Amino acid sequence: MTAARTGLDGEHRWTQLTFVENDPLDFDLDAWADVMERTASTAVCISAGGYIAYYPTKVPLHHRSVYLGDRDLLGEVVDLARSRGMAVMARVDPHAVHRDVVEERPDWIARTEDGELLEHWAMPGIYLTDAFGGYSWELTTEVLREIARDYDVDALFANRWQGHGPGYTESTARDFRSATGRALPTTADPADGEAWATYRAWRRSRLSDLVAHWDRAVQDAAPAVRFVPNLGSFTAADLEPRVARSVPFLLVDHQARGDGEALWAAGRDAKRVRALHPGKPVGLITSVGPESHDFRWKDSVNAAVETTGWIVDGFVHGAFPWFTKFAARIHDPRWIPAVERAFGLHRAVAGVRGDERPVAEVLVWDADEHTASTRVRDAASGVYQVLVELGVPFEYVGPGSLSALTKPGVRLVVLPEVPSLDTSAADALRVFVEDGGALLLTGGGPDVAGRGALVTELLGVDVVERRGGIVRNNYVQREPGGTLQEGYGDALRIVGGTRLVRFGALDGVPDGASAGAPTGAFDVSWRFVPDHPDLPMEEVYPRSEPTAPAVFGAEVGAGRVDVVGFNVAELYWQALQSDHLTLLDNLVRRALGGRRSVAVRGPGVVDVATWAGDRSFTVLAANLTDPMMMRGQRRAVSPLDGVRVAVDLDRVAALAGGPVPEEVRLQVLAGEEWVDADVCMSAGTVDVALPPVLELAALRLTW
Repeated sequence: MTAARTGLDGEHRWTQLTFVENDPLDFDLDAWADVMERTASTAVCISAGGYIAYYPTKVPLHHRSVYLGDRDLLGEVVDLARSRGMAVMARVDPHAVHRDVVEERPDWIARTEDGELLEHWAMPGIYLTDAFGGYSWELTTEVLREIARDYDVDALFANRWQGHGPGYTESTARDFRSATGRALPTTADPADGEAWATYRAWRRSRLSDLVAHWDRAVQDAAPAVRFVPNLGSFTAADLEPRVARSVPFLLVDHQARGDGEALWAAGRDAKRVRALHPGKPVGLITSVGPESHDFRWKDSVNAAVETTGWIVDGFVHGAFPWFTKFAARIHDPRWIPAVERAFGLHRAVAGVRGDERPVAEVLVWDADEHTASTRVRDAASGVYQVLVELGVPFEYVGPGSLSALTKPGVRLVVLPEVPSLDTSAADALRVFVEDGGALLLTGGGPDVAGRGALVTELLGVDVVERRGGIVRNNYVQREPGGTLQEGYGDALRIVGGTRLVRFGALDGVPDGASAGAPTGAFDVSWRFVPDHPDLPMEEVYPRSEPTAPAVFGAEVGAGRVDVVGFNVAELYWQALQSDHLTLLDNLVRRALGGRRSVAVRGPGVVDVATWAGDRSFTVLAANLTDPMMMRGQRRAVSPLDGVRVAVDLDRVAALAGGPVPEEVRLQVLAGEEWVDADVCMSAGTVDVALPPVLELAALRLTW
């Protein structure tokens, strides 16, 4: 019996099989049917063509696997998937070609800056294509049409389609000059200069046009079929909203932790893409093997708990799960139970998520794009790490998602050493604060394009100096009677920063200050200890008393602005000073009025997300507790016992956009099953003890 066919809608669980050229010799379809069954996969992505075709293609210059014979691997998997009622996507990879294509169409091949054919960095004898040229726009288009026409697929998917630099072909140079009046940039041009900025903008537009072109092409061949581009963890920004809105969903190709990445990076990617393209479903591609760009063990296997934890953190934050296996032969089956476990947990969550949407009281400004400086990226990571450790759910906001500032229940926006804002973003933040929101600026806050410092606009405070170099041996000292000093015991002085900002006087509003000047007195809680040497040791003492404000704030309109005058976020990522965590904890708690919609108490570190529906509220938390949390691979799951969650119903009502009655049903996730739990209500707060937590903690309120 043929199972009922499914579509692309909903939170699928994807199996991706990436063939290698000799897989047709001994591809075991039954073994992969068993994998799909065990993992409860509802969709499959299968290698089809591009660099190598695994079906009997008729497109000239489209290389068939030399081992294909009379087999049709694409057709075999499509038939299997359809018999199981699964959605199906066919994968093509247009980034490289064999020598015959080079000889026939050298104009399709990317060049070096000196005009030489660009040979593949990893495989001698094959060559990189120019993503902006005829191979993509002509040959790949015909391949996509052929697959859409001849096979029962829901979508086509392209890997490595964005190219590897400007290409430097005659056609690309001509198109770029026609659009911009410039020559293509080279390594002689500064990476942060105008030439490369112009190229990046043109590239974004050209690649977006290519996605739209491919989508039209497959729909011309089969009206129900769509095209889906693969995107990296930062390159979702490369797709213009006009095109992103038209594709069924977006995929983040961040297959595992790289060197020095924290385990929460999977969830970060989901949140970032959702902020860039609001309302668009997002999937996270996870490899069963390690992700090392230096060593490239693509046909190996990660530790099982590492793979499970990566997938779980992704779907906690809304990225439906997708695993990929390179080569059809299963040399090491240890990855199968790992995916089976993660997919089972996702099935439990997806089964109840329904109309729920991600909600949070805290937003973080996202400046961590692939062109950002190291210090900006470190600051973004530092704030992320802080909020995870504090158990504070948050979402991203940025220039393309300013509407998030007006969502119900949003109370705090954090700008972690963001260097600059455009005027529309600054204006939106001003309105947010004046209407009652809180704003936390670290590193002294950003500049506003063409207008000066944001702190000057909001607080009437001049930025006198930004010390961007490394300042050694810096400290901040308590202001007697000041706020934000909980958790320090009798300590008078703590570590300061390595990049400092000096402000003008806080005792008045300078002439010409904007209308957003403070409505109350400035509150200075910490001051900079004056600079002094760090060697010889006998000279390590300050020569005068602290005077310059280091941490201060004031009310603005109905809201509040707090400023940290040093790089506390960047430095937290680099040095993980506990006093900086305490400082940011105090700032966040004050901004939220001492209350939170959700408070997770107990041992361990969990990455919390909150979701609200019309009559439901769900708390999900990925258990990150592990000695290897900050760097893979994880060795084992650290179970957490004694975890409690408190849910403030008034705050939940604000996030959900409607009242929440005191009579609610409470369920918790035990294993992969939802079970009823007792409701303990006190002063409008639901408090519940969770079952022992392994990879995932979850509770759900319905009314």
